[in-house]
Amino acid sequence: MDSVPNTPPGQLRRMAAVWEQVLKKGGIGPDDSFFTLGGQSVMAGALVRAAGERFGVRIPVRTLFEHSRLGEFTDHVVGLALPTAPSPDAVPTDAVPTDALSTDSVPPNTVSTDVPLEMTAFQRRIWLAEQIDPGVRNHVPLAWSVAGRLDPDRLRVALGRLVAEHEILRTRFVEEDGGWSVRLREPWQPPLELLDLGEAPDDTADHGSDDTCDIPDGVTEWLEAALRRPFDLESGQLLRAALGESGDGRQVLLLCVHHMVIDGESIPVLLAELDRCCATPDRPRPVVQYREFAAHQREQRDSAAWHTDLAYWESALKGASADTPLPAPDRPEPNGAFRLPLPAGLLGTLRAVQSEQGVSWFMVAATALAVSLHRWTGLDDVTFGSPTANRDHHRFAGLFGPSLNTAVLRSGVTADSTVLDVLLRMRGEALGALEHQAVEFDDVLHHLKPARRFGHTPYVNVTLNMNLLDDHVAVVDGARLTPLLIDELRSDYAKFGLTVTMVQLAGRLIGLASHRGDQLGADAVRDVTDRFADLLARLPEALDEPVLPRH
Repeated sequence: MDSVPNTPPGQLRRMAAVWEQVLKKGGIGPDDSFFTLGGQSVMAGALVRAAGERFGVRIPVRTLFEHSRLGEFTDHVVGLALPTAPSPDAVPTDAVPTDALSTDSVPPNTVSTDVPLEMTAFQRRIWLAEQIDPGVRNHVPLAWSVAGRLDPDRLRVALGRLVAEHEILRTRFVEEDGGWSVRLREPWQPPLELLDLGEAPDDTADHGSDDTCDIPDGVTEWLEAALRRPFDLESGQLLRAALGESGDGRQVLLLCVHHMVIDGESIPVLLAELDRCCATPDRPRPVVQYREFAAHQREQRDSAAWHTDLAYWESALKGASADTPLPAPDRPEPNGAFRLPLPAGLLGTLRAVQSEQGVSWFMVAATALAVSLHRWTGLDDVTFGSPTANRDHHRFAGLFGPSLNTAVLRSGVTADSTVLDVLLRMRGEALGALEHQAVEFDDVLHHLKPARRFGHTPYVNVTLNMNLLDDHVAVVDGARLTPLLIDELRSDYAKFGLTVTMVQLAGRLIGLASHRGDQLGADAVRDVTDRFADLLARLPEALDEPVLPRH
């Protein structure tokens, strides 16, 4: 029988409002669980941050996983006694007087184009990869179907305003004297290509919510061409845009953006800002600039938290092999990408395990991948990577620009270990990674100095990625934008030996795999990902299975 929360009803209502806002669900009651409501790791960070600001306390993300029901979570939060200390220079947008908003062409809170800036650790890694191998493409292709209508002229003006207000979209990465320098350029107007997509297929009306339908050939062709064409990093013009229209009047919005200026967490910000720029093109407002995030990262270095987190990763990776052995093909093969055979309704199937064990579906997917790697390689100790969004500071919740860090998840098993043991290990690994993000992955590598191989990233040459496309649904200038998932593009930007991507779209899970053909053959990829898909689909019934064969 569920316990009755001791929190006064008013406090419970305040917390319920936070949950409803973050989870985008109404009528949440004290016995409702974060996991059965569809919560996952990224939402957990947003929820504890929002709850901490509302209640004036600092809440570790682990708290939500240990007290996953609204009532017990509220009880725990109300009992906390560590007040948050708002950053003195963090000014809420709604606290800025309207008469302080400039209407000049260059928005407030900008710096001169002559002032040198700095790269973040993530940008340095991307920049270095492109210097080592000019054939590498760190492009991010984006596509949305449009319900309603986007006016090309209004969209073009909004894109120009977006660039003017957000310095990251006019940042130049300049090579000087064998090194690099970061500068701003003046605002520029991104061209908007108008595409004639021809006649729509006759059978599109029968596909319902299938994310692969209604994608005209012209959409894929434009994105493929945009991916092949390198960006000039020194130009400060790292955004391409197109608006396609088919014969029946339906539209598709297409963007191709360099990874130096965007990540997955920035996409909802981009869409919200684009809508605002459409609605009020002549009313710029102060925004948090990416240079502020870069400065914050620099200030974190050598702080107490930075050294604590570095010690955590040193301990977590002590004795781990820097390389998960992948069976390279006899001859290099082309890069590849394909969709995994996951059953419909998988999200619903996993919710009982999530609620019972206090885990997110990402932790469940990490368990399936870890067990599959153990069984596939025969190793009792494996590592793989996962990108994390380093936006814990409330100032940067709405940041436009890449804030990615890389976490290493390590799974060690014995002859007696079960799938449940690995699930609990992955829960601890994921929570530990979320709690120790002050230090960048590059700093961890510099400190540990693992053995390196060309083209292989230590500890994370197998990567598990989470793509929440449900968060990329938005309304822009009155038109509803729904993301399109185009599988075949993923082979064009495979960065690691093996990448498994779990996509949440329209309330369901979709699995994708991409691989580098010089490191892993297509047959081997199918073998390990078939194991992964099979275990993930039946994981609720497989918790007592041994990880490794028992002799």
